[in-house]
Amino acid sequence: MSAPALVGLNCCVLAAMVASAVYFHRVRMPRPPVGRYELPDIAVMCVVVAAAPLLYLFLPRAAVATVFGLVLCTALQFTLAPLSGAGRAWLIALAAVAADTVLALLGRPLAVLALTDVLLVVAVAGVATMWAQSGMRSAQAAWFAGALACYDLVATGLTSVMDRFAAEVMGLPFAPLLAVTRGTPPVALGLGDLLLLVLFPLTAVKAFGRAAGILAAAVGLAVSCAVSVLFARGVLTGAFPLLTVLGPLIVVQHLVWRRVRGGERTTAEWRAGRPRPTPPAAAAEPDPAILRALRPSGVTEPAQGEWLAVADGRVVGAGASPGRAHRGVPGPGPPGRPAPRLRVRTRGPAGVATGTDPVGPGPRPGARARLTRPAFNRGLGPGLTRPAFRRRSPCARARGPLGCRRAPPRPR
Repeated sequence: MSAPALVGLNCCVLAAMVASAVYFHRVRMPRPPVGRYELPDIAVMCVVVAAAPLLYLFLPRAAVATVFGLVLCTALQFTLAPLSGAGRAWLIALAAVAADTVLALLGRPLAVLALTDVLLVVAVAGVATMWAQSGMRSAQAAWFAGALACYDLVATGLTSVMDRFAAEVMGLPFAPLLAVTRGTPPVALGLGDLLLLVLFPLTAVKAFGRAAGILAAAVGLAVSCAVSVLFARGVLTGAFPLLTVLGPLIVVQHLVWRRVRGGERTTAEWRAGRPRPTPPAAAAEPDPAILRALRPSGVTEPAQGEWLAVADGRVVGAGASPGRAHRGVPGPGPPGRPAPRLRVRTRGPAGVATGTDPVGPGPRPGARARLTRPAFNRGLGPGLTRPAFRRRSPCARARGPLGCRRAPPRPR
């Protein structure tokens, strides 16, 4: 293949990426009333993409050109509508399609090739922006890329379906190929390849930020350039399944960014410019040496099954039962300083202190103390925290944690 033609093809790919990125950030597409994207929607899209070339092989060339013209005209209209209004967008789209048809009838193949490429880039920018802004997530784009990678391997690498399809539509107006030459083989890029090269950077920007979008665009352009170098050196001579290489790279990028960012941003978060909130880190267990240092000198090491009264993150009393732990709490201090109010902690980590409350010489005025058990499970010893639950009497659920009366006898 001609090296200048391959360079021109990669320049066209770069221009399509830049135009799509500018359109994506400057234009807000109206969301179609189709709800949200789900995996069945991606499956339907994959089936349509896989079945379309097989169907077009059995249609007359005039019918194929007519179908492509109608699809391209519709895509041009909703791409230009946010910029010029719906009415003017229809006029521009119809005029562009009519001009391409007239050039084809007059026998101007180079003009048809150039105008079709421009219209195709505009339509792809609009379709990719509509999909990205209407709720398609990076995960769904990765699923789409993975499925098309398997299809491209079969249709292009193992069979001649795409070779026959390219030979059938080459030279037609509105052909779904970003073509630079019409030789044998032509220097061209399929519509599916161009769509994924443009779509994933947009979904990556929305889901993970600008760095992810730039990396996705750079990886896609690098794959296209690497394949072009192989064609220029004669290593590759026929059709090459580009998506077989690009699809797995898209999936890997999505998995890496999802692990780094902790999840995807929604469309609303992207429009507001907010990063995805970082999930709270798991609370680390306090150091047993610190917990022992926080324990007052008058309180001995708790025995197994003993109850602790905790206020302000410090143990203020201990006992074999909640009542005895209550009695171990110091009484009221100076006048005007109320005694600490005690309650039994029903759930949460067990231990003598949590490390989250300020530590002082004693309970602050009005501070609450909670009663909980130290963790002795699995031979951990005192002071280590583990989730534990206290024993509750039948009336504790009705009376609450403060005090309890004898439960009435059960009827026999």
